[in-house]
Amino acid sequence: MRETASRPDPGVVAPLEETLLARFDRPRVDDPVRLAVLADAHLATRAEGSWKVLHRTEAALERAIDDLGERSLDGVLVAGDLTKDGEARNFDRYESLIERVDAPTATVPGNHDVPKAGLDHSVMSVEAFADRFCEHGLPARRSFGGVDVLLLNTATHPHGRLRTSAGGVVAASQREWLDDALASAETPIVLQHHPVMALPEHERFSRSHFTLRDADATLDILAAHEVPLVLSGHHHLPAVNRERGVREMIAPALCSFPRGYLLVEVEPVGTTVRFVPVETRDAAFDVRVHGAAGNQVGRAVMEWAEHRLARAPLVDERTEE
Repeated sequence: MRETASRPDPGVVAPLEETLLARFDRPRVDDPVRLAVLADAHLATRAEGSWKVLHRTEAALERAIDDLGERSLDGVLVAGDLTKDGEARNFDRYESLIERVDAPTATVPGNHDVPKAGLDHSVMSVEAFADRFCEHGLPARRSFGGVDVLLLNTATHPHGRLRTSAGGVVAASQREWLDDALASAETPIVLQHHPVMALPEHERFSRSHFTLRDADATLDILAAHEVPLVLSGHHHLPAVNRERGVREMIAPALCSFPRGYLLVEVEPVGTTVRFVPVETRDAAFDVRVHGAAGNQVGRAVMEWAEHRLARAPLVDERTEE
């Protein structure tokens, strides 16, 4: 089942309160598990402007961390793009903030967290990233209650062929690992930065536009194991897609409008996903203005994110026939 794209109403204003985004039949667990999903913070301590509103990224991440502290969580999942462009100072500030979280965390890198051509500064390797932010390296399997979260690195390629691309790849070695890990995972969720499935808004582009270059090969494995949920980021807007029985939920960005994270509750009856904003209404207006005045990508992301939240829930499988 795919969503159908329609042009958003320019007068629509997305709600700035906790909003039901989706209810899925699966995954299910006997004992409830509550997970927060953060994505695309693009933390910048010395930058400003752009449609990502870089001068507000530090405050947005701080508010998100404070909000997580008010909730009873079994885990916090971070779907990449922690920093603006992998600057050491931004990684240091991110680390100082995420350490405030009481719940266990699981992190994967985004394309802005790894070395790439054209930067005027050095960026630590993905191996160093994994040593610093991933307790069990990458790829990895982390258990949160009855849920097994499988972490993949889609931001780099073993031969460095993604250094200048916003597209991602799982690659053969990780696909083999994923196939083996899923064989023994009873209730799996896959976490990665780049989405597996293309958004309807990208239908005029190739399947690989902003998604995985090896999406079909990866989806073969996910479908074979009937994976109930994939969590990703990268697109900066909340979205739900389904292909060959596999559900994918894309998290909104912490940096760009409307700034928030996902609250995922896995229960005996299924899984509920909510959007949790981290901006006040006045601050959100400023973020929206920057988005509307940004480049073509920034304007489109802002419009589609706003439109989707305004018509939430995007999917409710418990009412579908």
